[in-house]
Amino acid sequence: MERRASPLRARLLRSRELLVSYGLALALLIAFAIATPGGYEPDRILTILGQNAQLGIAAIGQTVVLLSGGLDLSIGPVMNMASVVSSAGMRGQDGNIAQGVALAIACGAGVGLVNGLLVSRAKIPPLLATLAVGTIVQGGYYVYTEGQPKGGVAPGLQSAADARVFDTIVPWWLVLWIAVWVVVAFLLYRTTWGRRFYAAGASPRAAWLSGVAVSRYVVGAYVLSGICAAIAGVALTAYTGSPSVSGADSYTLQTVAAAVIGGVAFSGGIGRLAGAFAGVSVLVFLSTILDTLNVDSAAQYIVQGAVLIGMMVVNRRLAGRGSGSAGR
Repeated sequence: MERRASPLRARLLRSRELLVSYGLALALLIAFAIATPGGYEPDRILTILGQNAQLGIAAIGQTVVLLSGGLDLSIGPVMNMASVVSSAGMRGQDGNIAQGVALAIACGAGVGLVNGLLVSRAKIPPLLATLAVGTIVQGGYYVYTEGQPKGGVAPGLQSAADARVFDTIVPWWLVLWIAVWVVVAFLLYRTTWGRRFYAAGASPRAAWLSGVAVSRYVVGAYVLSGICAAIAGVALTAYTGSPSVSGADSYTLQTVAAAVIGGVAFSGGIGRLAGAFAGVSVLVFLSTILDTLNVDSAAQYIVQGAVLIGMMVVNRRLAGRGSGSAGR
C-alpha cells in the first residue's frame, strides 16, 4: 500500500535543489576567502555582492518569468534602455534623479507588458517573442542615441554606488537588492496572487479549469521582469557613471544561468525565489575567483558553462528522485 510523504519530508524534497545551490555558493565563498587576499573580510564580501546588485535584481525578474513557464530574453536590452532613458531624464542633475528613474521603470514595465501580451494573447513562444521585442528595443535606443548616449548620470546617483548604510559596511545597492527580493517574495508567498501564480506556472490548463485567469499572471510576470530589469539598468548606470547602449548585453544569459543554478525549472511552477540569490552568488564568486587566478575570459566561459550544465544535471536528478519518493 502506498504512503504519502509527510509534510516535512515533502518540504525537504522540494528544498534539495535550493540546498545544493546554497551549498555550492558557500563552497565558492570559502574558496574565494582562501584564494583572494583579504577575501575573508565581511566588508570585501559585501562590497562584491553590492557591486553585482544589478545582476541580482535582474535575476529576480527572470526567475519570476521562468516560474510562470516563460523566458525573458529582452532583459539585457531593457537594462540598456533604462540606462539611456534614465540618463536622458536626469541630464546630469541631482534634482532630476526621481524623474529619470521613474521614466526608466515606466519604459521597462511597458516592454514587459508587450512581452506578456505577445506570449499570453498572441500565443507566440516566449523565446521568440522576447527575443524579437528585445531586438526592437535595442534598435530603438540605437536610433535615438545614434550610438552615442545622450544626457548624463546625476552625481548623486553615482555617489550612491559606493555609499554605505549609515556608515556601516553594508552597501546601499545590496540593501536595494534585498528590498526588491523581499517585495517580490511577499507577493509570491504571502498573497493569493502568488498562490495562483504558482498554480498557473505549474499547470496552466489545470489552473484555467479552476477559474484562474492564467494570461493575467503571465502578463504580470513579464511586467515585473521589465521593472526589475529597468531598476537593474539604473543600478548598472550608477556604477559605470555613464549611460551605455551595450553595457548590459551579457546580462540576459547571466540571469537565466543564475535562476537555473538556483534550482528553477524551465517547465514553470518549480523553484524558489531564494534560489536566484544563490545562483547570483555562485556566478559572482566563481567569476571573482577566476579573475584572481588570472584565468583568461575564454576559459572562464568554459568553466561557467560547465558549472551551469552540472547544476542542471544535479537538479534534474534531484527532481526525479523527489517525484519518485513523493508517492511512497
